[in-house]
Amino acid sequence: MPPDAQPSAAPAITVRPATPDDAAALAVLAQELLAFYGLTSPYQRSYMAHAIANGAFAETSGIEVLVAEDSARHCQGFLAFGRMFALANCRNSLFIQDIFVTRRARAKGVGQALMAAMLALAEDQGVEQIDWTMDPWNDQAKRFYEKLGPLLRGNKVFYRLMGPKFVQNQTKEP
Repeated sequence: MPPDAQPSAAPAITVRPATPDDAAALAVLAQELLAFYGLTSPYQRSYMAHAIANGAFAETSGIEVLVAEDSARHCQGFLAFGRMFALANCRNSLFIQDIFVTRRARAKGVGQALMAAMLALAEDQGVEQIDWTMDPWNDQAKRFYEKLGPLLRGNKVFYRLMGPKFVQNQTKEP
């Protein structure tokens, strides 16, 4: 390489808050996320985009979404999170619902850019704690998170109630 030549830099990544206009791109990423877990979406992509546009951006959705774009404005990943107050330690907290980077953009700084934006947002808003979960078999995610520094990890189990069991439990007498 000539002395004045520069090595090719990683593609420029911009992270910004998602808007309803990003719903179609988020639907594509959501379907890829499901495929990563070996699942297929029960919905057409167009329906998912509609549901995301109307649900994720509703005032009462409980989530916010950051998107990472390359220089061509193609969505390369997202980070969905919610805000809460942690009663036990009296701290403003964020909970990451999902962080996902498309396969072709992994190991190119997209995840780091999303987490850096999340940390900057937390600092600006006086948030003192960010929590998330990870699948124990996901070694790539584990390596990524451990680069962030010391982490408090617990042996908690994550539960989800949905579908018929959710409905069944709603109608049970206490």
